[in-house]
Amino acid sequence: MDNMKREDKICIIGAGISGVSAAYHLAKKGYTHITILEKSDRVGGKCFSIEYKGKTYEMGALFGLPSYAHTKKLMMEFDLMDEGPLLERGFFNINGRQTSQIPLDQVQAFTQEFKRLPEISKRYEQLNEPGLLHLPEDLCQPFSLWCDENELFVIKQVYMHYFSTFGFGSIYDVPAAYVLKFLSFDNLLSFIEVTHMITWPKGVTELIRRIADQVEDLRLTCEVIHMDYEPNGKVRVETNQSALYFDRVIYTASLQHISEIVDLPAADQRVLEHITYERFRVYAYRVEGIPELSGYIPGNMYPESKGQMMAWYYRWADMGTTDLITIYVVENEDMTDLEMREAVETKLRDLGGTNIRFYMMKRWEHFPHVESAALREGFYEQLDLMQGRDQIYYAGEIMNFPTLENCIVYSKYLVDRFF
Repeated sequence: MDNMKREDKICIIGAGISGVSAAYHLAKKGYTHITILEKSDRVGGKCFSIEYKGKTYEMGALFGLPSYAHTKKLMMEFDLMDEGPLLERGFFNINGRQTSQIPLDQVQAFTQEFKRLPEISKRYEQLNEPGLLHLPEDLCQPFSLWCDENELFVIKQVYMHYFSTFGFGSIYDVPAAYVLKFLSFDNLLSFIEVTHMITWPKGVTELIRRIADQVEDLRLTCEVIHMDYEPNGKVRVETNQSALYFDRVIYTASLQHISEIVDLPAADQRVLEHITYERFRVYAYRVEGIPELSGYIPGNMYPESKGQMMAWYYRWADMGTTDLITIYVVENEDMTDLEMREAVETKLRDLGGTNIRFYMMKRWEHFPHVESAALREGFYEQLDLMQGRDQIYYAGEIMNFPTLENCIVYSKYLVDRFF
């Protein structure tokens, strides 16, 4: 690339992990005029760490997996390799009693299925590459049907435990490509085995903050109202503060409202209308007496159980007791806020909880994705054709998968490909 291109003024919209990692990789390539615009008053997006009694707790992104090579590289560079709290896990029935993840009468079947899984996974090595282009037909169907085709009847439930808990939807609806993108064989193994997850003692937001601190022109509470491609080749970005001009723009925020700020062709608008979200809640409660580990409640992970507590995270269990836990619930539109809170508190009492006090709650429009029909019709191929049109490029959660690692990987891929 010639040095003139590196003088381009680049705008990044969104200061979540996708935006700040795009800025990081642009800087590594020699770009010096980088501006990040963020409409909220903080960096981090769905990475949202809070502090309580001198310790950090996560209200958004929860942990990283040992396989997250790009994440760990950034952690090392920004001096965040301190080992965080252990994530000890257990499984509980809907009555609050601890149980085994796999019923004893299914252990033998699970063992046989698990032995076949690496060979099955090898068919889909393309999922290790950035993005979701050119998916095979069988990955466009709901994951539960894919499991049935491959006679993975017990493992199907194990996948559900680690997919649905974190707000990624039901395996009975979500296409297989997304589930296997997140839970590759190695990643699934990290959950099944007792491994040390990445749990960031200073909070996951600290990583994003340190990367963002390297960007000279970071503007918070700066909302983009409209973008136009001008005849002189510049992109005019109108914000609630002023109008700015850039050579190129990387848009990493939600695509849900992009047509409100960019004059997209009707065909592109129709493509983006396929995007759907999971409405997900993370509650923080102060409570005493519950088991001092992180617990999954598989019986509450089915579509008909929306609004019920699926899991809780007991952070810092290995470093002393705490009375603050975070709780994960798929929003039920037929329940009121009060009814969902009452359901959570009932479950905490079932688990032995006493002195239960609500602390805070975050609602997320989580896991942007499309359904099976849109995948088959080439959603990602059509989205890819939009890259670079009018000097606007797209990164963010939907382009790969909404984990820290996948967002970092795609931002690097975008920068390497187009910049």
